[in-house]
Amino acid sequence: MKHNQSYSNTANQVHSPLPKKKRVDGQGNDGKRFWLKDGETTMRFVPELLTDNQCKVIINHINSDLISFGKKPLPKSRYLITK
Repeated sequence: MKHNQSYSNTANQVHSPLPKKKRVDGQGNDGKRFWLKDGETTMRFVPELLTDNQCKVIINHINSDLISFGKKPLPKSRYLITK
């Protein structure tokens, strides 16, 4: 019995990857989903798709704001960037 390989890769994922035609914009940029982890909860932080560089800019702004408020920056492991 042959299994469909694409099905076996995404069947156990809560949020399966978007098809490429929905991820790529008119300029060819591959869109990513930006998530924030807090304890046992993972929540979508930005509703629209972003590029990798846009996600990094948001992370840097959040951490620089936290530092300016006298708090510790969040570790990189708290942010998730997925397709």
